Amino acid sequence: MSSRAHRRHSTSVLGWGVAAPSLSAALVVAIGCGGGSNSPSKAESAGGGKSSTTVAASERRVASRVVLADELLWALGPEVHGRVVGLSPMADDARYSAVAEQWPEATPRLGRNPEELLAIAPDLVIVASFSDAEYRAAIDGKVEVLVLDGFDGFDDFRANLQTIGEAVGAVEAAGEVREAFDARVAKIEARRPSLAEGEARPTIASWQSGYLAGLDTTFDDAAEAAGFRNVATKAGHLRVDAEQLLSWAPEWLVIGCGERACDEAVAALDEAPGIRTLEAVREGRVIAIEAPYLGSVGEGMLELAERLQAPLRASAQQGAKADEASPR
Repeated sequence: MSSRAHRRHSTSVLGWGVAAPSLSAALVVAIGCGGGSNSPSKAESAGGGKSSTTVAASERRVASRVVLADELLWALGPEVHGRVVGLSPMADDARYSAVAEQWPEATPRLGRNPEELLAIAPDLVIVASFSDAEYRAAIDGKVEVLVLDGFDGFDDFRANLQTIGEAVGAVEAAGEVREAFDARVAKIEARRPSLAEGEARPTIASWQSGYLAGLDTTFDDAAEAAGFRNVATKAGHLRVDAEQLLSWAPEWLVIGCGERACDEAVAALDEAPGIRTLEAVREGRVIAIEAPYLGSVGEGMLELAERLQAPLRASAQQGAKADEASPR
């Protein structure tokens, strides 16, 4: 794990690269608080449930109670799909899930009643450290539980992928998913606009409802891969007022589209006190990101990186053309 992962800590609000106020209460159930951890997951063998000693990993019937597991179980391929007996309540919500409507309708979507889970008798259920305590208490001792704990960026994604792959006997498939992920990261990084000697990467800020995505967040990793430097100086999701943001003067500003069309979200900044005076807003350097990418803790982080990089590359190309056209 990189030194970047070792800097993770629990200051993040929801473990997503997005501020808490922009998320609905329902999202907290699905993703919730994600403190950083050098051990992103752990298994708890509940005394009354089936354990890994009785059911081989490659034969386990698996249930998911968290969006990231919905996504990773899908990524692991058809052999795993056939053993998934339950999905999280958010599996088909396109605001939060990158696999919305991809899972067969016949696969149950589990609600908040733990009896639904127990009725399908999975060999393993995947939850998160932030999952509802009452729900977990209701299944304790009745089923083996895998707890994911770490949702702050690329390294946590890799670790969660490996852990789930091992737990469901799909290590080779997990390795292939990781290789594709790493190759895509490398491709994005290779496309970052070049810099002149001594030139710094352009600064960027992800700001939503008074919160800024700081260092060691999913946004931070995506922005760095795209070719930016996060304007934040502290880790986690930070409460930041307009005056503070103006003093940092990021060259680019990122916002979430929310329930509106992205162009409407950008236009609304013209009415935002203080923020509308930011040079990034006045000069049209605002990048609006629709769901679920700004909040993804899965492969959607790379989609976010690509969407951040596209206007940066376009701007760099325009600048290069202007330099060529200027008289020498």
